[in-house]
Amino acid sequence: MNSNTLVKKILILAANPQGTSGLRLDEEVREINAGLRQAKHREQFVLEQWWAVRTRDVQRAMLDVEPHIVHFCGHGAGDGGLAFEDEKGQVKLIDAEGLAGLFELFAEQVECVVLNACYSEIQAKAIARHINYVIGMNQEIGDQAAIAFAVGFYDALGAGRPVEFAYQFGCSAIRLEGIPENLTPKLLTKNQLKTEPSNTTEPTSNVKTETSTDELSSKRGIDYTRLRDLLATGKWKEADRETANLMLKLVGRDEVGWLRNEDMEKFPCQGLRTIDALWVKYSNGHFGFSVQHRIWQEVGGKVNKVTECLLGDRVGWRVKCNWLPYDYDWLGYSNMTFSLNAPQGHLPARLVGMSPPRLELLSGVGSGEGAVPLCLLHDFSRPFGWVWCWSGVFLFSRVETCKL
Repeated sequence: MNSNTLVKKILILAANPQGTSGLRLDEEVREINAGLRQAKHREQFVLEQWWAVRTRDVQRAMLDVEPHIVHFCGHGAGDGGLAFEDEKGQVKLIDAEGLAGLFELFAEQVECVVLNACYSEIQAKAIARHINYVIGMNQEIGDQAAIAFAVGFYDALGAGRPVEFAYQFGCSAIRLEGIPENLTPKLLTKNQLKTEPSNTTEPTSNVKTETSTDELSSKRGIDYTRLRDLLATGKWKEADRETANLMLKLVGRDEVGWLRNEDMEKFPCQGLRTIDALWVKYSNGHFGFSVQHRIWQEVGGKVNKVTECLLGDRVGWRVKCNWLPYDYDWLGYSNMTFSLNAPQGHLPARLVGMSPPRLELLSGVGSGEGAVPLCLLHDFSRPFGWVWCWSGVFLFSRVETCKL
């Protein structure tokens, strides 16, 4: 090796906190390492791995390793930040500005940052103000796609190709695997952000502005200040009730007290994003509609009784299931756990029913504190003459449409 050749250090930061879905991070790192060891310019790269990374570990790793490339693999929570670990191994989010401030201190050293985590484009944009090349994900990305991209990206770097080519090569690797997620990774450059005009109509930008203002008011005249204050002080039950009230107001159904299916199908994305962003932020990624939606996808993402029960188990809404109609042991609203000791995704729980009040989902609206978590659609072609369906499917469908 030429003594004048610069050896580039790659720092991998991996975190899969307790209570989050298991990711194949070991496979991702193993494949990256194997590819670099076989690369044409393998002598030009050194790989450093830090696992179960806590927030303080990030700073220590940056100081100790002095990396040129930083690669994060783990979970992302959109506006909430990237999921690292706390002292107990639970989720500890670092938001975009916190990460950007750290990388600003190492701007002369770090050349590229790869955030291989769901919804990490928000953090990527903030970091790209200081770092030449930053890659983030504009939506959820599956394990297989994340690994394919990482392998392709570092294979290209190991072959001596520049970052722009390596990025395209990684996206191509996803496509070649037959995975329809090749447009999920996004490359941002510092020069690009300098010349790019600000877009004040971008939905994600609006959420950040609205949830960071003192008034927290919207064009629809909805004020989120009380919800923010309740969440900030850990008054989870009051915040849960306020969430239901805000959702009714957002569609003009506050006097009626429940939502129709068509109300949720057209629910204002801005309002849904704002409510979710506040829950995610003040619970450190523990609660929120986007958190519940992710868990729903992990347990099957289907509209059926089995998926509903699995979701109920994961988020702590269901005690047991005897697999007979009308014989579900779902928690009544008064028995919910209104603290961070609850399972991930436990709140918000006081959702407004997608059907008449007697068939609401954990809402307590119109039928007291104990509510029925299922809606029933008459269908004589099914056993017992009923189709069991979870009302929350309308909410999760809207979560997908609004890209929470």
